[in-house]
Amino acid sequence: MEETARLAQQIDDLKGSMLAMECFVNSLTEALSSDARVVVQAFYASESSAFRTALMASRAPEATVAAFERDIQRALKLLGEPAPAADPS
Repeated sequence: MEETARLAQQIDDLKGSMLAMECFVNSLTEALSSDARVVVQAFYASESSAFRTALMASRAPEATVAAFERDIQRALKLLGEPAPAADPS
């Protein structure tokens, strides 16, 4: 039981750290200028797509994949979806 209590403590610690990081990232997002927001949206779309591909090719537990997708959607609500690329023609 001692091991279970230690693992539960580590999980609780990680949850607290993740919440603090989310607050920090949210505050940075709120402070973005409209020009910077467009750049961050594009980078976030690229990075999340790359991570999604790697995650799907891994043996990550379903709970990990579900949390990733949930938090991607939460971030997109805060940041906004990237604008579609302009048609060069």
